[in-house]
Amino acid sequence: MSYKWPLGMDIKMKSYPVLCIFLPLMFFSCGDGSRPEQTASKAETEWELVPFKQLDQWVEGKELRRNVMISDSKKSSGARFYRKNGPSIGVNFRNRLNNENIKNYLFSGAGLSVGDYDNNGLPDLFMVSQDGPNKLFRQKSPWQFEDVTEEAGIVDTESWGSGAAFADINDDGQLDLYVCNKGNPDEIYMNQGKGTFSGGFVGGSKDPYRAPTMVAFADYDRDGDLDFYRTSTRLISIKEMFKGKVLTKKDNSGIVRAHPSQADQFEMIDGLPRELGTHDRLFRNDGVGKGGMPKLVDVTRDSGINIAREHGLSAVWWDYNDDGWPDLYVSNDFHTPDHLYRNNGDSTFEEVTKDALAYTSWYSMGSDFADINNDGRFDYLSSDMSATTHFKQKTMMGAMTDTAWFLDNLEPRQYMRNVMHVNTGTGKFIDVAFHAGIDSTDWTWAAIFGDLDNDGLEDIFFTNGIERNVQDADQSIRMRQAGANGATVEELRKIFLDSPRLKEKNLAFRNRGNFKFEKPGDDWGLNEETVSHGAVLSDLDRDGDLDVVVNNMNDPVGIYMNLGNNSQKGASSHSHRSMLVYLKGIESNYFGLGARLTLKMPNGQLMNRIMTSSRGYMSGAEPVIHFGWPSSWGDPEELIINWPSGHLQKVQNIVPDWHYRITESGTGTTGSPDEASNPKARLFSQIDEALGINFIHSENFYNDFTSQPLLPNRLSRFGPALAIGDVDSDGDKDVFIGAARDRQSALFIQNKKGQFGRTPCPALKADQIYEDVDALWFDSDNDGDQDLYVVSGGASQAAGHEHYQDRLYLNDGSGQLSRAPKSILPDLNLSGSRVAAHDFDNDGDLDLFVGSRFVPGNYPTGPESVLLINEAGRFSKIQCSASSSGMVTDVKWSDIDGDKRADLILATEWGPVRVYQNKEDGFHEITESLGLDDFTGWWNCVVAGDVDQDGDNDIIAGNFGTNTKYSVSKEKPATIFAADFGGNGTLQLVEAQYKEGKLLPVRGRSCSTTAMPHLVDRVPTYSSFASKTIREIYTPQAIKESKRLEVNTLSTMLFRNDGKGKFIAEPLPLLSQMAPVMDIVLTDVNRDGRKDIALAQNFNAAQRETGRMNAGLGVILIAKDNGQLDEIWPDDSGFFSRADPRRLIATDLDGDGTLELLLGQNGGDLQIFRSKHNLGFDKNP
Repeated sequence: MSYKWPLGMDIKMKSYPVLCIFLPLMFFSCGDGSRPEQTASKAETEWELVPFKQLDQWVEGKELRRNVMISDSKKSSGARFYRKNGPSIGVNFRNRLNNENIKNYLFSGAGLSVGDYDNNGLPDLFMVSQDGPNKLFRQKSPWQFEDVTEEAGIVDTESWGSGAAFADINDDGQLDLYVCNKGNPDEIYMNQGKGTFSGGFVGGSKDPYRAPTMVAFADYDRDGDLDFYRTSTRLISIKEMFKGKVLTKKDNSGIVRAHPSQADQFEMIDGLPRELGTHDRLFRNDGVGKGGMPKLVDVTRDSGINIAREHGLSAVWWDYNDDGWPDLYVSNDFHTPDHLYRNNGDSTFEEVTKDALAYTSWYSMGSDFADINNDGRFDYLSSDMSATTHFKQKTMMGAMTDTAWFLDNLEPRQYMRNVMHVNTGTGKFIDVAFHAGIDSTDWTWAAIFGDLDNDGLEDIFFTNGIERNVQDADQSIRMRQAGANGATVEELRKIFLDSPRLKEKNLAFRNRGNFKFEKPGDDWGLNEETVSHGAVLSDLDRDGDLDVVVNNMNDPVGIYMNLGNNSQKGASSHSHRSMLVYLKGIESNYFGLGARLTLKMPNGQLMNRIMTSSRGYMSGAEPVIHFGWPSSWGDPEELIINWPSGHLQKVQNIVPDWHYRITESGTGTTGSPDEASNPKARLFSQIDEALGINFIHSENFYNDFTSQPLLPNRLSRFGPALAIGDVDSDGDKDVFIGAARDRQSALFIQNKKGQFGRTPCPALKADQIYEDVDALWFDSDNDGDQDLYVVSGGASQAAGHEHYQDRLYLNDGSGQLSRAPKSILPDLNLSGSRVAAHDFDNDGDLDLFVGSRFVPGNYPTGPESVLLINEAGRFSKIQCSASSSGMVTDVKWSDIDGDKRADLILATEWGPVRVYQNKEDGFHEITESLGLDDFTGWWNCVVAGDVDQDGDNDIIAGNFGTNTKYSVSKEKPATIFAADFGGNGTLQLVEAQYKEGKLLPVRGRSCSTTAMPHLVDRVPTYSSFASKTIREIYTPQAIKESKRLEVNTLSTMLFRNDGKGKFIAEPLPLLSQMAPVMDIVLTDVNRDGRKDIALAQNFNAAQRETGRMNAGLGVILIAKDNGQLDEIWPDDSGFFSRADPRRLIATDLDGDGTLELLLGQNGGDLQIFRSKHNLGFDKNP
């Protein structure tokens, strides 16, 4: 059963004539539950109440009126949020940290919690302090608070406070309070009603090393009461603990480890001591014990939770896999990894981080979840400390050698930036932070989702700043030098205290849809510059929009009233609607924590929420759900509630702009939203092991950066080669998989049962010295069988080395291969990329074009690609304009101009997709006339075909996508300069980007000066490097004389052929842009006669500053009648893989009439996906 009452309704007060203020919540019995109802306490002023309406008596609510309580008339700024003066509304508080207590581990600040502890209908604030007493502020009427700390029974324990949360721990309908303390036991306050608490301690005696940071409540075992997880870091550094004497010891194998007496405090990694944190804890609630205190049982070890000593800063409960059981994400600081724990439903958890996430934040701080695209799946956000300006980025970036071990070895990888993991429904997430524009938000602590503008999409609020800039690279060097010169502890402390206070703007981001967020800046008024930590979003005045409260360090608390549509820049008062939902559990916990709410709208939008108590950073949320939406969406059709008990409840006839108190129905359909018992029919299913093709591509180790330290990406990792052909002429298809240098390639022969077996091939075994990057089965000598051409590539040898020679293996007709004599192929000692065959001279045999990617040691010098003419089985190089096309990454033949001759299409790196028209007199480049020269990219692959069925061939080209650290446009292209900048005969590289109106270096000072030592005198400090442009660092003359290449688009593109000699560029749909596309196939996926598109995504070979670009899972695009492409999400397509792919082939591999997709990945196994459709084709490649 439910009750509703209007938001922001007119209420008469004795002390005012008539003001628009907001109704206190007074809850009466509205169900058959067995729990006693809690009576609301009256405010100091008397209220004239409008009666609640029962579900079957709902009537039109009063129109929502927004806040007018701005007594000082400062509304003129027009901002959406107005900063309230704390003391004037009764909230006189600042989180103080005195200089004598300044330590790294106290810079993490403190949080707060919001909740209606006295049940008067208005949320109250509990503020946590570090060097002062915590404070409880009761909201007695809208925007009027009073300090009730002492009278409520909150004790000053003289602890360094950190996190806090209101939660109904004993399930009596009243919010209790949990407070985390550093060094001292945590405090737990049980609500006694009438506005008072009785307190106790959690965690035993004092411990000077432990530092709990955040508590997150959830009914993880779904037994009707609230359990909790508590994160913890450390309070005292190992140098303080051991007075600078960090002890190590060599073990029997000679490895240096922490001495046994200190082994629980640090570990040695790459020769350096790395501090360990302290243990997190999971507590199970076993009901009420003596004195009304909960019986809490530490079940951490038995539950499967990691018991390592880590640096936990935040934790969030959420149901990521939609099975009805609360899962847990833990954000850890420093080198300790984050954890995603899947709830098994039997009081145990399984860590699934490596399988679910491509990577995580490095210094993970705050965290939150939301359904950012209203698709019914909950997405996840964690914050880090990545700077928003070039200067701060480069001064915070120290020597990469200090962290090389970390960046190169952890799984999953950790990167110093925010990540926003979008839930694909497959158990795997894709990070879209770069595309969203929220990857870097400065030194960020809290990250909180909430619909701040009531537009139906969840926005983000970040808090920023730190009391001392401990990441300043120059300051770190000064500290290190002073220590090496014998500075005393007091002298080092003075240097430390002299570090500047890093005040930074808090940032809000408006959700614009399609994974895009934008800064509203001054329009919202939330960008105050200070040092902020914990924050909450709550409708403090109960007017239907979210207000913001921030706990600042050494500054007054920030309280921001949401003016909503009353702001001068807002829309009309009718443009948006909202509602607040309160739950009362019967079989579930009282406030319904863990319940999933879905608001179904007439336009098909589904807004989804989960009731939670903790989110962001060190802070507690109130158990109230807020929904907002544009009026144009209409009135909600129904509210669907999945209760923790398993009950499913639906509420219809919803009137906007009302509060709803909904009591759990005992008669609803029970069950779980889990689809595991009824798996959906996907387009593809993975069948790797079923066919017997067991091959794992293994890379040999080679350091690409030895000869050219500033390469953007590794150039030695473009295998495996993959080719399909009938080797033994028995009518079925066999598979060749090429290997890395010093590894053996594999030939798999298919038997009559559709199974494959690896067949020994002495010729291939003898050629392990080559790096196979591409392969092609074709009849080179017109003898009726399939021969094998293998392209040699890589970067491990000097340019022109004989190990770059391509190879041709001749088939004897029975499947036995032998290396063709040297006279068959010319010398092709080029680092190749791709090969494609076509009889371009119409003489009845197949000729070849072999693309070349780069000149080893001389990137980005354009290499020579070759056109090989077949003359009776012998191949000769002929002159061709396409030979000097730059760095060629892919080759295709296709009739582009409709003259029945196949033209040559080349994908290039740092260039356009090039087209060479095939004419009687040779090949003529027509790239410019087709309009393709306007789009320079890092094109990885290309394919041509009639996508829109208009009778001509279109071009699809795979690029790096819009979800990388690079942001480019025609006006601001990514740029690379190549020259002998140091005058030592070595070709050096400088990457540059346009930022802040200047052309600035991409790489940092450490990498740049290591590669070019002559720069040290020009930029002696990190700040001097960070403040200079490219021309100031390298001199205008050096830049002018260098080779310069530019890229102005990174979007993966469909170039539509207009049939009139021009191509129209059209970026492929959203998921296609989330990671580099390494290969593409055109094939009819759903048997409707149209050519669909499959994309292989991800690239893990970037230099370590960039990190892996592996947010993608692969994409299927379905062609429609109107020529448009429908994007199929991985959960529906079944084609998903976290692979690092290089080749994708579509074929009916085993001859059963169904399509298979073969995915060859670098450093991994061959993956095979089978379609559910019987296509009935037999002519696939």
